[in-house]
Amino acid sequence: MLEVLKATDALDESTRLVDLEYPQAIEALIANEIDAAMFPIQLDDNLLQRALGAPGVRLMNVAQAEAISKIVPGLKHVVLWRGLISLTRDIPNSDVDLLAARNRVLVRNDLHPALQYLLLEAMREVHWKSGPFNRLGEFPAEQTNDLPLSPTAEAFYRSGPTFWQRYTSFWLTSLLNRIVFFVIPVVAILIPVIGFAPRIYKWLRVRRIERLHRALGNLERELEHNFSRSRFGVYQIRIAEIESAVRSLKVARPFEVDLHRLKVHLRMVQEEASRLGVS
Repeated sequence: MLEVLKATDALDESTRLVDLEYPQAIEALIANEIDAAMFPIQLDDNLLQRALGAPGVRLMNVAQAEAISKIVPGLKHVVLWRGLISLTRDIPNSDVDLLAARNRVLVRNDLHPALQYLLLEAMREVHWKSGPFNRLGEFPAEQTNDLPLSPTAEAFYRSGPTFWQRYTSFWLTSLLNRIVFFVIPVVAILIPVIGFAPRIYKWLRVRRIERLHRALGNLERELEHNFSRSRFGVYQIRIAEIESAVRSLKVARPFEVDLHRLKVHLRMVQEEASRLGVS
């Protein structure tokens, strides 16, 4: 309110400010010891009702309330409609422009988002109802202020509670959020891996079959160009090793044709080795 007085140039040397508690301020106002009192209070407060019932005391109409609320942070222009305090006594007897103080909830930067959501839900439950100066569901709400808005509060005001928060309990919501936080990156990593898995499997199987084909080809060329009876036993051992590898080879149905070709190749080399050993 000091900022309001400064902004409206209402302070001069003749002005004397007194810091009083609410009850003392009401008593001083009724006793004509002060000219004006400014304090945030509910309309149904007994002190306010007593003050308004006293002769010579009335609510001051703030003619520039809208402009002041635009200039001074944390204030809101509200209108007290005629007769809202008392219809029978016609209090007030005309619409009154007032200034209301906005309440802000401050939290630490490291406060867990789940706890922030609980606070926001509690605030909504308490302040959701309509009142003399607010519509149904107007508060809590995102307001212009000089402090950064929490990302959690920003998401709450823009899109409301998440699906989990609407239909599950707090502990389950927290657990599901943690699971989603860890599962989504893992799934994002696994998607390309799963896409390449069949290719990798095919490459590994084909590579093993081709390696055995190369071993048979090398032995086949050696039998054809550098055959020696003294090394016939070595040839037989190499063929037996290759045959053992072929028999232990297990492949999926798409690779059965490649395995059959490998067996045919092995049989051809075995027959060639047997023919050379006999001749």
